[in-house]
Amino acid sequence: MIRKAGPKDTAALGAFLEAHIDSSMFLLGNLDAYGTDNTDHPYGTTFFLQETGDGIIGVFGATNGGLLMCQIPRLTALEAQTYSHLLKGYTLRGMTGATEQVALILNALPLTGAVWQINHDEPLCALDLAALAAPDATLRAPADHDRDTLTGWFDAYMTETRTHPGGDAAQHRAATAITSGRVRLLVEHGQITAMTGLNSATRGVVQIGGVFVPPELRGQGRAGRVIAAHLAELREQGAQRAILFANSDHAARAYARIGFAQIGQYRVALLQAPLTLGNPA
Repeated sequence: MIRKAGPKDTAALGAFLEAHIDSSMFLLGNLDAYGTDNTDHPYGTTFFLQETGDGIIGVFGATNGGLLMCQIPRLTALEAQTYSHLLKGYTLRGMTGATEQVALILNALPLTGAVWQINHDEPLCALDLAALAAPDATLRAPADHDRDTLTGWFDAYMTETRTHPGGDAAQHRAATAITSGRVRLLVEHGQITAMTGLNSATRGVVQIGGVFVPPELRGQGRAGRVIAAHLAELREQGAQRAILFANSDHAARAYARIGFAQIGQYRVALLQAPLTLGNPA
């Protein structure tokens, strides 16, 4: 049976996602932050539960902002068709999740004419923070005088990762970085030389994102150092495990040097323009 989740399902829903937390950070983070019935925030999520007599065996999420997510380990093509019917009229911007599951859902959706900005698999990597060796590095939070530099960095980061939505997205991300408390900058000889941030943090697990080193400063281990130093800070605050997606093999090797190990594949799919879904084929 597949049904829409409500507030009474929060505990069971959270427990299921926590049991699959490595590839459920966006789903679980949105649940913990916004509950099951938020209709205002872009990250507010409508959750659909797949159940048997033994309880929840799968979770599908659709955010108010147009992003789909899933954690359905035993998903079949027939079940994917069921989810596609639930999404009629939904304005889709993209989808993320475990590779095989996302592929089944996207294949079931009526996406004729869709143009993908990005649709590929990235290595999913994890690190138990008890094993982290913190580097000798100086970090600080962004300040207002970093705004122009951060705008340039975010513009370059989103362009390189093919996730740039256009417009003033870089300016917005720079402003958010200054106020959110989630971004850290590596400082060397009084200058900022690298950046890292948090995509999500919940239940003792953190998901790292937005790692950037200016091209002229690459190849000297700065990405690893800024991540390791940030994770050491987060460990002091109670974090026990870290997750990230490597956008390239080069990045994956850099993360491996500080202890991350690949545990799977994660699909990131973003449309060039939003698409309102009609009837499935």
